[in-house]
Amino acid sequence: MIHGFRSQGVGIRPSWVSSNLHVWYFILRVEKPKGSKRRRLYRFIEKEKLRLAEQNIDQELIKATCRYLATYNVVSGNKMIEIMNNPPKQMALQFGGGRLF
Repeated sequence: MIHGFRSQGVGIRPSWVSSNLHVWYFILRVEKPKGSKRRRLYRFIEKEKLRLAEQNIDQELIKATCRYLATYNVVSGNKMIEIMNNPPKQMALQFGGGRLF
């Protein structure tokens, strides 16, 4: 279970989310607003998001999960669960099935 702010939890944890992503977002929440450590964490997070995108994980799901980890907002967590349960369908071209002319 991913626990949110003041133990408001969302009952699911995506298996593809690395523990590093949880730790980096936690440090971002407690770090002071301006600093080199904060910028370094943003670079680490960006590399991790790129790694997840290379594993063919949906961009909307990555975005929703990172938004939830950044704020631990229950609404963001519910949005993440909604995207996980109803993944967007990829559009495909159908060749040879019908005549265009």
